[in-house]
Amino acid sequence: MAMPRSIRECLGEIIPAGILLVSYNQYSLGWKVGIKLAKEEIDSGGFAIITNIAIPFRKFCARVNAAGLDIIKEGEQGKLAVINVFKEEVPYDFVYSLEDVDESTFIPKYVEVKKEIVKKYGLGKRKVIHVFATLDTLYTRFGEDVMRELFMARLYAGEELVLRGFNFWDVLIVNRDSIPKELHSWMVTISDYVIMTQGILKEQEFIENISVLKGVSKNFRPIVFQVRTSTISIPSEMIY
Repeated sequence: MAMPRSIRECLGEIIPAGILLVSYNQYSLGWKVGIKLAKEEIDSGGFAIITNIAIPFRKFCARVNAAGLDIIKEGEQGKLAVINVFKEEVPYDFVYSLEDVDESTFIPKYVEVKKEIVKKYGLGKRKVIHVFATLDTLYTRFGEDVMRELFMARLYAGEELVLRGFNFWDVLIVNRDSIPKELHSWMVTISDYVIMTQGILKEQEFIENISVLKGVSKNFRPIVFQVRTSTISIPSEMIY
């Protein structure tokens, strides 16, 4: 088997309204895979919507930037919009804040904001990637019922949008150590593509296994990549 040029190539064709689950464990940097895919889509002329439900916007930008995506730059150039689910003021017109939401109001307000973004940027005529960061923080803040309801609604609405000519796909990022096993299994089931990463701390090195496990292409085959970072020995006085 020839060495793939990218994770994106391993997934094969992305079907309209396709859903990719990027599942990582507590020591893994696998969440960066989802950000990298968003950057690649933007660089190919597409548009990205990123939902931040994890941390305040300033910190979110710093982490995403470390993964290779400059949110401020891309947003100001009209290539990206952020749905920010935090009660804070953000001085950018590409950031849409959902401030006072709870279990009963999150979904309707979220849907309305997405419609506003679609209209403003004319996304019916553009390739769109939506990155949701993260499912585990959605679960922590609003509970399992809201999470299931949101993504079941996404499945139904996605089919309607495809019939209307929209071209988009979703990347759902989750720390699987932070949600129930049964809920994670359900997310795997409804996803068309699945990437699972595992970070392993060992005495002499850090190992990251990146497994592309699920796809819908006729020629799809699972594949596992491994990144090894060796220990660097330094004098103790540099630390203590």
